[in-house]
Amino acid sequence: MKLINTTFFTIGLILTLSACQPDATNDPTPDTGGIDFVGTWNRDSVIVNDIYENGLKIRLETWANLGVYNFNSDNQTGVMTHSGSDFAITWKYTSSSNSIVISEIDWINQAYQITQISSTKLILTGYLDTGGGNKNERILYLTKK
Repeated sequence: MKLINTTFFTIGLILTLSACQPDATNDPTPDTGGIDFVGTWNRDSVIVNDIYENGLKIRLETWANLGVYNFNSDNQTGVMTHSGSDFAITWKYTSSSNSIVISEIDWINQAYQITQISSTKLILTGYLDTGGGNKNERILYLTKK
């Protein structure tokens, strides 16, 4: 009888402990598969670096609060507002590669890798080949309004 009681106690304990899994909604790991780009995103910072073939990286430009992106719900078009002017943009998010392609002034069809900080904060990093093994690196810090 003692063996049966011990077995039931052990099974009950296992079931109780297995029910104590952490709530997935409290998981601090960002969900990179469900970014909702539609809406207005403040361009908190825009950083441009030159990266040379030998690996040397030189900061060219740093801007703070450099306008906003408005990504339309058609998942293709939008507007970039910068210095009081509106400029048409196109965009396409690809969840399988966790990337977004944005076409805007001077950065046409630029592919960006996405680092998701939270549901409202992103870092986009893209590269533009400038020839001779050199490239520009562009880093955008965005916050959804």
